[in-house]
Amino acid sequence: MEEPGALTVTIAPPDVSVTGVPGHRLNLYLYQVSENGFLANQEIPGQGHPADYGFPPLSLDLHYLITAFAQPETSLDADLQAQLVLGDAMRVLHDFRVINDGLTITRSAVGPVGSPVLDASLLGEFEKIKVSLSPASLEDLSRIWSALPQGNFRRSVVYEATVVQIESRRRRRRSLPVERRRVHVAALDRPEIFAVYRTPTTPADPEGDDRARVLDQITIEGRGFHGARTWVRLGGLERVGVAPVSDAEIRMQVPDGTYPVDADHPATRPIPQADRLQPGVQAVQVLTRGSSEVVEGGLDRGAVSPAEDAQGSNNLAFVVVPTVTSVGPGSGTTSDLLTVSGRRLIGEGLRSIVLIRDVEIDVRRPGPGDPWAAPTPTQVQVPLSALADAGLPTGTYPVHVVVNGEQSMEEPTFQLT
Repeated sequence: MEEPGALTVTIAPPDVSVTGVPGHRLNLYLYQVSENGFLANQEIPGQGHPADYGFPPLSLDLHYLITAFAQPETSLDADLQAQLVLGDAMRVLHDFRVINDGLTITRSAVGPVGSPVLDASLLGEFEKIKVSLSPASLEDLSRIWSALPQGNFRRSVVYEATVVQIESRRRRRRSLPVERRRVHVAALDRPEIFAVYRTPTTPADPEGDDRARVLDQITIEGRGFHGARTWVRLGGLERVGVAPVSDAEIRMQVPDGTYPVDADHPATRPIPQADRLQPGVQAVQVLTRGSSEVVEGGLDRGAVSPAEDAQGSNNLAFVVVPTVTSVGPGSGTTSDLLTVSGRRLIGEGLRSIVLIRDVEIDVRRPGPGDPWAAPTPTQVQVPLSALADAGLPTGTYPVHVVVNGEQSMEEPTFQLT
C-alpha cells in the first residue's frame, strides 16, 4: 500500500465539502475557545513599565478537531489512507510540541523557505504556543459530530493549543512616582479591650452582664486607653469622644437618638433613624491618638517633625435589648388590648413580639377593622385574644418585649381576670 505524500491542510468545518482539493487532506476545525484561568489577570512579563496597570491581555486556549480525509472517499482503502494521514499529522505535532520563533518553512510549496512558521503578530511573544493531545473520549467525539448535521462520523483527534494572548487596545495607565516620602514612627501600643458590660447601678445588678439598653451606661475594660485623644465606636455609629476613667477603663452612655457632646462637637447632633442602634449584637471598638514622629522629604535624608498617630483596638460586642417602661391596663380580660411603652420596641425588618408568661403575641400593623394602633419604637398595642387561644388561666404574669431575639430586662406585670 502506498503511503500518502504531500497533502492539503484545510480549516473548514468537517461537514463542509471542500472543492479544488485533488488528493488527501487534513482538516483543522476550531470548535471551542476558552479562557486560560492561570493567566486571566496577569500582565505580560517584560512588556511595558512595571507601574502600568489597567487591562491585562485576553489569554485563550484553543481546542481543535483534527480530521483526516482520503481521496477518493469511496475507494476500498480510503479509511486506511485517512488513518495514515492522521498518524503523520500526530507525529509532526508530537515532534514539535512547542511552536516557537525558531520554526521555519522548509518547503517552497508552502511559502518562502526560511520564513517563520508563526504569523508575524505571534513572533516575540513571552508565552509560547504549546500543542498537546487532549484525552477526548468516544462519547465526547460523538457529541461533536452529532452537532454537525451534514457530517458523517470520521476518524478525528482533539488537540489543545495554549496559550494565545490578545492584547487590549484600551489605554493603559501608569501609577505616578512617589515625589515625597512621609514615614511615620510611633512607639504607641495598640489599645486592647478585655470586656464590655452594663455598669451596675445597684448592689443587686449582676457584674459583667453584656446586655444594655439605650441610655444605659456601659463599662469597657482593657488597656492602653489613655492617649492624646480617645474615641469609642458602637455598632455603625460615628466614633464618640470619651474621657477614660483610667488607662484600663472607659465608661459611657449608650446613645439613643442623639450623639453626646464631645471634644469634636460642642453640641448634640441627631442620629439618623436608619443608623440608630437596634436590639441585637453591636460591636465595640476603642480608638486612641498619641504623639509620633514623621520623617518627610524627597530623595534626601528628610526632616523630622512631630505628628499624631491613630490606633484602633480589637472588636468586642455587647447586646442591645428593648426597654419596657410601662404596660396598660394593669389588668383586663382576653378581649382587651394591651399597650406597652418603652424604647426600641420595634425595628425595621426585625421581628417584635410581646411575651406574656410563655405566650407570644406578634406585634403587627393593623389591617382593615383591627382595633389596635400602628406600632412605633416607643409604643405598641397587641390584642389579648391570643391568651384565650393558649388557654392561659387567670392570674398575674410578667410582660416582656422580644425584638430580634433579644428580650427586655424589666418585668412589669399584667393581671388576667
